[in-house]
Amino acid sequence: MSNSPLQKYSEALADWLVELGYTHCFMVAGGGCMHLIDGFRTRFKMVPVVHELSAGIAAEHFNECSSGGKAFALVTSGPGLTNIVTSIAGCYVERRELLVISGQVKSTDLLTYPIRQRGVQEIDGVAIAKEISVKSKCLKKVIGREEFCELVKSAWGPHPGPVVIEVCLDIQGAPVDRHSLDVESVPALPKVQLSCSTETEIHDQAQALAAVISQAKRPVILLGGLVTRAVAWELFPTFLQLGIPVMTTTFAIDRIPSDSAITAGRTGTWGGQRSANLLIAQADVILAFGTPLDLQQTGFNWKEYTPNGELYQVYPCLHELNKGHPTLAGTVHADPNILLKEILPLVQWRDQDNWLAYVQSTRRLLPVIEPANLLQNEYPSPFVVLNQLSLASQANDVLAIASSSAAFTGALQTYEIKQQQYATYSAAFASMGYGLATSVGAAFARPGQRVILIEGDGGFSQNLQELAMLKVNNLPIKIFLFDNLGYGSIRATQRKFFSGAYVGCDTQTGLGFPDWIKLFAAYDIPARYLRPDEITVANLSELMQGEEPEAWIISIDPEQPNWPAVSSRILPDGSIVSNPLYQMLPTIEEPVAAAVSKYIPKTV
Repeated sequence: MSNSPLQKYSEALADWLVELGYTHCFMVAGGGCMHLIDGFRTRFKMVPVVHELSAGIAAEHFNECSSGGKAFALVTSGPGLTNIVTSIAGCYVERRELLVISGQVKSTDLLTYPIRQRGVQEIDGVAIAKEISVKSKCLKKVIGREEFCELVKSAWGPHPGPVVIEVCLDIQGAPVDRHSLDVESVPALPKVQLSCSTETEIHDQAQALAAVISQAKRPVILLGGLVTRAVAWELFPTFLQLGIPVMTTTFAIDRIPSDSAITAGRTGTWGGQRSANLLIAQADVILAFGTPLDLQQTGFNWKEYTPNGELYQVYPCLHELNKGHPTLAGTVHADPNILLKEILPLVQWRDQDNWLAYVQSTRRLLPVIEPANLLQNEYPSPFVVLNQLSLASQANDVLAIASSSAAFTGALQTYEIKQQQYATYSAAFASMGYGLATSVGAAFARPGQRVILIEGDGGFSQNLQELAMLKVNNLPIKIFLFDNLGYGSIRATQRKFFSGAYVGCDTQTGLGFPDWIKLFAAYDIPARYLRPDEITVANLSELMQGEEPEAWIISIDPEQPNWPAVSSRILPDGSIVSNPLYQMLPTIEEPVAAAVSKYIPKTV
């Protein structure tokens, strides 16, 4: 930090960001942010990426995996800002923190509506980001330390999201009196989120919920993405001691290990496990911590998400609590991490009906690899590949999961998570093109640890230019690429709803893909195709021993099904109706169905 009272404003911003814990800057250079780059270059680890989208994704997943510093994204004006919009929107939907600092034209050149452009490469980034960010602001004049830091911290939560700050070019380079900016006092920024419960209220609510779950016969604790890994791992011994089944949403699969006796699986639509979806429908009390319980979680038929029990939601946003679905027995407006720590010591539950044994039996009877997914042909099942790969991973590996296709949903279904292992992905927005940049952010956050990336050919193609990052930085990223000649999920949709009238979903309908071996060779990354007989835990463990980036391509049947799935159908008027989340296809044969549906209401 500079000791001079007079410095460039971009340097003051950098110093304040350092004080807030930021250590890494993922960036794409440009003239519109040139003073920011100059002010930031000696204070952060500057990580240049090829495309701005990757800067946002990498920063997001750096923060998801980091146990220390924070990362932010730096882009230039105009196209720099528009190129990162998908990442901003993704973090908004995922409820994750992201700080984007963008250049902007000089304050004297800013457009005024309806003029479309005045400055060079100018666009109104604040207006673009307004509806997909917690805060978006253009700095047309110098602001002080307190105001800037409050603006940045609004991304952190307890209901986190993106913050976008544009800095005009003349303001970036303006000489400022640092001491006066440090002591400048400004009114507090208006709060986007209403304040959560007080400590007294939290204690009272914890006592009330503890009494509810203590009296339950078939309770479930459901952990969502806003329950941090650190808190979940800290409380894991308490979960074990209580013996209450614990589920996670598909946004939080690494909060508890897969092999624990209390693990009740992952519930949800995309990547949700059949056993978990059945079990949550049979619970009589569900305490949901840190999940918005949106339609991706509950299914479109949300009225029957928990037909047999009372659902209580703990969440830090009143808007989410009051949205009207699913049906709730009670809500608590609080940070789920605080309330979870408060409530567990108060719970006194006794498993008088052998509920935990029933949960374990249901999970054994309904394995995560559905028989219908095991085709008898020359192709390996992607579900078997993913399961074997997870078993071949080590506890200190980071699992970077793609955000679309069977590589995404299959991993959520089948990955066996080890205790305190990181799995990072973007499940809510589910955009193609996320996987490679996700692995880059994770690799910088966990230096020295191996990152295992699983991605499909369609998603990989949308952001493959970031392969340059792997070689330049020698990142220990192990890539497993599913090659099914197209967009598998789109192909399945067109097959299901439109009788196989395929359009733009594979190489037969106009898509083009590279020769993968030649592509990786162009970036000097070793790559080869894997044979089905090579996909074993022992062999995969051996393959991943090296410390350099490597890739393996696995040919997958283009017609590979993706079961289980919630059944939906299109009505003559064009509307779509869906079955409840627990009624998944293919149907379960008797007597297994009877054994795993003991508490499903007969009238449903």
